[in-house]
Amino acid sequence: MEFWQELFARRAERVKASDIREAFKLAERGDIISFAGGFPSPETFPSQEVADVAAYVARAEAASGLQYGPTEGLYALREMIAARLCAQGIACTPEETLITNGSQQALDLIGKVFANPGDGVVVEQPAYIGGLSAFDHYEVDFVGVPMDDDGMRVELLTERLRARQASEAGGRVKLCYTVPNFQNPSGVTLSEERREALVRLAETEEFCIVEDNPYGELRFEGTPKAHIKTYDSLGRVLYLGSFSKVFLPGFRLGYVVGPLPAIQKLAIAKQGADLCTNSFGQRVILECARRGLLEVNLGRAIDVYRAKRDLMLEALGECFPKEIHWTYPEGGFFVWVTLPEGMDAKKLLPDAVREERVAYVSGGACFRDGTGANTIRLAYSQASDDDILEGIQRLGRFLASRL
Repeated sequence: MEFWQELFARRAERVKASDIREAFKLAERGDIISFAGGFPSPETFPSQEVADVAAYVARAEAASGLQYGPTEGLYALREMIAARLCAQGIACTPEETLITNGSQQALDLIGKVFANPGDGVVVEQPAYIGGLSAFDHYEVDFVGVPMDDDGMRVELLTERLRARQASEAGGRVKLCYTVPNFQNPSGVTLSEERREALVRLAETEEFCIVEDNPYGELRFEGTPKAHIKTYDSLGRVLYLGSFSKVFLPGFRLGYVVGPLPAIQKLAIAKQGADLCTNSFGQRVILECARRGLLEVNLGRAIDVYRAKRDLMLEALGECFPKEIHWTYPEGGFFVWVTLPEGMDAKKLLPDAVREERVAYVSGGACFRDGTGANTIRLAYSQASDDDILEGIQRLGRFLASRL
């Protein structure tokens, strides 16, 4: 082991196992009810329809569907994505679209292409652990901005940028990473006013916004918010999307949309990472879109997740002590729970698994300033209805015993 430790690059020392993965390990036993994994529910997978499409692609398009493809992705799929986004208010072309292995690869490529060691990356507090991990590889300096019920407090970002400039600490702030819709982990949505204000700040302070939107189409109620990129007249926003949460996660198909110079450089970086995203999966997704399966299945998925959210919120109200608070997500996969000050969710987790056989993700790892120890992320997306009711009852009983 000592031999390998000496060979690790300096940046490898920053790479730590995430609390989500550790929670998965605790929940591996079959008798554990787990709210840890923010996975899509298998009941939303249109397995028979996809089997039919896959068989068709394997027969009719085998020569190209089973072969390597262009690094940028299948052009017809990029056309379809660009057309969908244009209909949602994002002006873009297929050439400004890069297909990636999930939006997670897009985050890694953005860090690789844009971040030098010490450069500033603005993140929400709490932030998506996978985003923090992707940028952490490139030795960046995180600038955390607190959130409230309307998302990132953009007025505080201005203060933090001024304080960083005054202290001359670290490199230039280049990126601002945000999950604006039903955020992972908090479930909170960024307000319209703050979306526009964030773009204007990016223009004056000359940084790039990375708008990661895997959950945006999974809205259960309320009015959809305009994408941050719809306010982007000067090309300051990279928009990330994915088919994982709204259709099929196993294909690992995501995309990034942005100004052509950025997309071209990201494509060059992708060549060194994997040459191309899987051709067969791209053609299956494209054919599913042509047959209307994407939209039909999205409606079914929204119904499934809305029912699960409602069930969890109702159970929380009945089973959790009044000293504990939680968010009300209008879509997505997550509820964010805040325990009384002084409680440590990470330290409590092994006891919750042992005593009540229920698991969650402790929220402290979603913060980069040492706060958030008293927070919990609960995912309702994959759990069965019975497990939601039983698991929340168990967790409420456990937390009440620790108050």
